[in-house]
Amino acid sequence: MVDEPTRIRGKVVPMGAQLPLNRNELRSKAMIPDTVSPWLAELVREELLPDETILWAETPKPRFFTTGSTATFGFAVVWTAFSLFWVASALGFQVPNFDRGVDFFALFGVPFVLIGFAMLATPIWTYRNAFKTVYLLTDQRAITFVGGFRMTIRSFHPRELRTVYRKQSADGSGDVIFNAKRWTDSEGTSHSEEIGFLGIPDVKSVEQLLKQMVESHRRQAERKMLERRDG
Repeated sequence: MVDEPTRIRGKVVPMGAQLPLNRNELRSKAMIPDTVSPWLAELVREELLPDETILWAETPKPRFFTTGSTATFGFAVVWTAFSLFWVASALGFQVPNFDRGVDFFALFGVPFVLIGFAMLATPIWTYRNAFKTVYLLTDQRAITFVGGFRMTIRSFHPRELRTVYRKQSADGSGDVIFNAKRWTDSEGTSHSEEIGFLGIPDVKSVEQLLKQMVESHRRQAERKMLERRDG
């Protein structure tokens, strides 16, 4: 079967040929930070719409202790200490003597100790995941690519970015928060998670750029509404 040609803007391009990048695609490709791995950069390009342009893109600063990892680490210290104490008390605070067999009652606490050690490693995973994360602000939405065991991609359109604020450190870095996730667990306890561009440099300028994008879309929506009413 012979490939049929494709007509692009008045030009005939053979099927299978690599099409030239348009202006938006070229700009978007240039805006992706060099620190982003090739596979993640390709994932970013695949996520963008044909008419979508990147206004800003950045990777978070790798840090061991963030707000989330610090809270988990603190809880893990208490959890692990209690688990170790429980196992030690089950053994009578003595070195186990396997000549008398295995004390299965003490072994019951081992899984809890292992869970504690896993939570204590949260800062390490947080640092590693920063290299698998990239944040984008385009002319149409805010996008977060957060790595880990699986890549989580979230898109937020202007109508979802109504509350925008920043948390800024002395060096100008910090977090731009523009959404929140709230839920209640099975015990009725309420939880919340702030969503945004976390651990980025020059956080003030990013906040301003995000607000400008939202304001631009608001004005466009108002203008279209007036045109429909007057028309």
